[in-house]
Amino acid sequence: MLISNNKYSEGDIASLKLVNGDEIVAKVIEDGSAEYRLERPCTVVPSQKGIMLISSLFTSQPDFKVTISKNHVLLHSNTANEIRDHYIEITTGIKPITAGSIVTGL
Repeated sequence: MLISNNKYSEGDIASLKLVNGDEIVAKVIEDGSAEYRLERPCTVVPSQKGIMLISSLFTSQPDFKVTISKNHVLLHSNTANEIRDHYIEITTGIKPITAGSIVTGL
């Protein structure tokens, strides 16, 4: 495991590279001392059109939660904004809105 002081808060969207080579994106429920408790993990899959996120467990309930030992995580980070927004959209059906500029006319 990569030594890190980065702690996640409940509700953060995190990217984790596992020892088996998979990269997952998930909502953090709890960042414990020895494990992560995650909700709706999705596996990152590269495609010709870019990054795809697919459910890590196809036959589970839609809102499933998992616990992953920190010993099985090589790298972890907050998820890039674009991927975070895509994750939220595919797991909740809600498309996040980014802050835009205010345009005024005369």
